[in-house]
Amino acid sequence: MTNVAPLGIFGRLASQSAFSESADELRRRVGEIPKGERREIAGYLRSGAPIIALMGYSEDVLGNEFFCPGGPGIMSDGHFFWRGDTADYVEHYGIGLPEEFIAHGTARRWIAPALSRDDIIEIDDRLGELRRAGAL
Repeated sequence: MTNVAPLGIFGRLASQSAFSESADELRRRVGEIPKGERREIAGYLRSGAPIIALMGYSEDVLGNEFFCPGGPGIMSDGHFFWRGDTADYVEHYGIGLPEEFIAHGTARRWIAPALSRDDIIEIDDRLGELRRAGAL
């Protein structure tokens, strides 16, 4: 379980101001997920386990369509990790996600696994290692 992978651009631990610097990269990926698939994928992302909960909220850096309490926090399904506001970007803009994640979610029928307390601690420890290494 400790080999959790970042979910592309959303697999970064970043403040709102730092994440807003990714707006151009996000814009390039708008519409990559068809409208008919967005809700199911967003539901999966929202049902991930919170790993790093942060106070505050994030604001939509593309068009002010939403804000997300705890948006800069990190969630996981035990295989990938992502920002808490990822589901909103997928749902509102269809921001593309890595093919490996799409295949993973499709194979799971977009039902996120329940993570145990030990799983969450193990993932948090791994993310701590990545932060200390400067990889997050």
